[in-house]
Amino acid sequence: MKMKPRLLPVLMTALLFILSCNCQQKGSLTSNPLDRLNWSEKNYNALNQLIVDYGTGGKYYDKNKAPYAVFDWDQTCAHFDVEEALMRFQMFNLRYKMTKDQFRGLLKDDFNGVITLNAGYKNIRLADINQDLADDYSFIYDNYSGMAGKKNIEEMRQTPQYKDFIARLLFLLDGYSATTGIGDEYALVWVICLFTGYTPSEMKDMAGEAVSCELANRIGMETLQSPPGLKTRSGIVSCSHRTGLRVIPEIQDLFSALKRNGIDVFIVSASYKPVVEAFSGVGAYGYNLQADHVIAMDLETGSDGKIIPEYKKGWVQTYKHGKVEAINRRIKSELGMNRDPLMTAGDSEGDYAMFTEFPDTKLSLIWNRLKGGDLGRLCKQAVDEMNEPMPRYILQGRNENTGLAIPCSESILLGTREPQLLAKQEGIGIF
Repeated sequence: MKMKPRLLPVLMTALLFILSCNCQQKGSLTSNPLDRLNWSEKNYNALNQLIVDYGTGGKYYDKNKAPYAVFDWDQTCAHFDVEEALMRFQMFNLRYKMTKDQFRGLLKDDFNGVITLNAGYKNIRLADINQDLADDYSFIYDNYSGMAGKKNIEEMRQTPQYKDFIARLLFLLDGYSATTGIGDEYALVWVICLFTGYTPSEMKDMAGEAVSCELANRIGMETLQSPPGLKTRSGIVSCSHRTGLRVIPEIQDLFSALKRNGIDVFIVSASYKPVVEAFSGVGAYGYNLQADHVIAMDLETGSDGKIIPEYKKGWVQTYKHGKVEAINRRIKSELGMNRDPLMTAGDSEGDYAMFTEFPDTKLSLIWNRLKGGDLGRLCKQAVDEMNEPMPRYILQGRNENTGLAIPCSESILLGTREPQLLAKQEGIGIF
């Protein structure tokens, strides 16, 4: 059968891309716990060798000290961020259970002397943007049928106050993360305090709705802008966000292979625990991880079982070094598995401590997001170790435009076409 001419450019492009990524599939182990899927050849072999050597029946396996692996969740086990997706789902659909006073109480005008967002966010005074958001929420509360009003959601979406609210709330969250003196540690807790008034079970249900919605959504970028016709204290703002979520078949299969071979699997995430449980749980979206193996951020609940805007007393914030502390407390101490994780996996600066502070960890998988900083140095180490039989770090590529892994260490960032191996300059993005 003759090949149709119009197919030749597509096939040639695919072939050249495979060659450019050094993705030739050869030299695999004869007995592989993992499916081939889109792992790079070297990563595929390294992961298989780890499971064969340290899993049940392996030369290093000790049934009295069964090994375990620890994974970050967002951007590691799933493509893009589930908590960000839930925050937007809640916002777009006005799924709030806070009174006006409760909402205003979440908005701080002063963080130990920090009273403005940084220059990248127009040096806007916190008091100004907070009052604008409080005014928007007050209008929504009084008018939306899901609260105290009579307008349905579609009618609300036509109002300038709704359009202002969704743009300004995302702008504030990003501004918190970018502003010295506030930062991610605060932003990560603040965003889950928006769940105030729900029970954890209700939040898990809503997270499932958000996941299903975003799995069906296109992958891309959208920009929200506050309406120019609405008079505000903090002026017009705009903020971009990513759309879409995707499961990662390679991680689903890796979970299965690890557990099948006697290596326990845990999640340690900077997202809210019920949210991660909704995505990772047994019978949900293919990860089949039991809830007690999810270690994550948590909030206090009142006597009525509903969430209150206070972080869980005595519990660590599971971000950066907090992930190490959580592993030490929950897995090593409480579960009696007093040994370092065999393997860790992550994608961001928030995982750096988990990658480096356990001396007995044998392998760390890094999803390549072309990061600089400390994580960028680990990515460089992974590249330098590519030809070693058992590297300490491995770097796995993916195409952010499709959400799919690609069988090499290079990645294609959202909105670009060219695969890249390492960040071109120090300090490319932290999230």
